[in-house]
Amino acid sequence: MKNEIEINAIRSRPRFKVVANMTADEFSDKLKAHFKNHNKTLGGYVNREVGVIRLRQDREKYWAPQLQIRVEQNDEKPGTILVRGLFGPRPSIWTLFMFSYGLGGAIILTTGLYGWIELALEIGNFWVWTNLIGLLLMVGPYISAKIGQRIAKSHMSVLRIFIETVLVEEKIISE
Repeated sequence: MKNEIEINAIRSRPRFKVVANMTADEFSDKLKAHFKNHNKTLGGYVNREVGVIRLRQDREKYWAPQLQIRVEQNDEKPGTILVRGLFGPRPSIWTLFMFSYGLGGAIILTTGLYGWIELALEIGNFWVWTNLIGLLLMVGPYISAKIGQRIAKSHMSVLRIFIETVLVEEKIISE
């Protein structure tokens, strides 16, 4: 039996997948029971298919991560379920960062092509320098995301300890 959930810490949104020897309803009930024990720290919702676990709003900071859980029937082993988890920021924050990266890339592509064409035709080089705007739109959010990950490290450990308690100490992980 596993004693630890393997989570790849290098990724920006770590994930895990475990097989549990129970039904989706039983898992949902176990999670709700653990919520009641941690109701001063954690909040969120859980049903038989999905769940979101996050810090309570009075303790939550802008960078606070959340854990999204998805429960699926395991077709390979009848009578078991697959529990998939995804640690990450709130979807609105994730969307903001992805929009910023996309906008920065579009600006670099557009002004870069136009600027290098002007430079090759010896018209001028003004548009080449506008690539810095796109670069800032990509580097700025990247640096702030790294700072946010460092700030949210303690919150991440609270979520990880909670889900490990539910999955490991309840001995619902199959071999």
